[in-house]
Amino acid sequence: MTFTADRAAGTVLDSLPVGRRLRLKRSGAEKGCFDGAWWPRSRDPVTEFSALVTALAERFGRVDRIGFNPAAWDLAPSRLRHGPDLVRLAGFSGLQRHTVVVIGPHIRHLTLLAIPPDTDPAAADRALAAAAAAESTGTATEILADSGFGEPSLPTHGDRPVRHDEAT
Repeated sequence: MTFTADRAAGTVLDSLPVGRRLRLKRSGAEKGCFDGAWWPRSRDPVTEFSALVTALAERFGRVDRIGFNPAAWDLAPSRLRHGPDLVRLAGFSGLQRHTVVVIGPHIRHLTLLAIPPDTDPAAADRALAAAAAAESTGTATEILADSGFGEPSLPTHGDRPVRHDEAT
């Protein structure tokens, strides 16, 4: 599917397939904080939201809006054209940094954990699985921390990590 960014005249993108970078809970699963997780390849909203819309439209039909925290993304246009439809992009600074909300006629309110693009692939895979698990009720911070995202690598001494104040 080809996308056009509404406020970036001439920008046309063929969206890359999302593949295993999007996982959704099965219907009937506990809601929790998220309905699934998505691991974008970059922080470019036109490229990444285009791919997300394509994947979700194949499953649910038209996507009308995507809400996101603008601090987590590069500058975004206000709309993307998806075929004959417009998808409104709305930045909300009050939305959790690692959260994307998708709305459409058949998607009342799909809340996704947005895993940072620079996450280690093994940690991203654990976060995708955790957020999409039927019993998952964790917050973004909990899921990402439990998956190994953002944990500083500490030097070790034997089996135990050495704190910075001990390392000297």
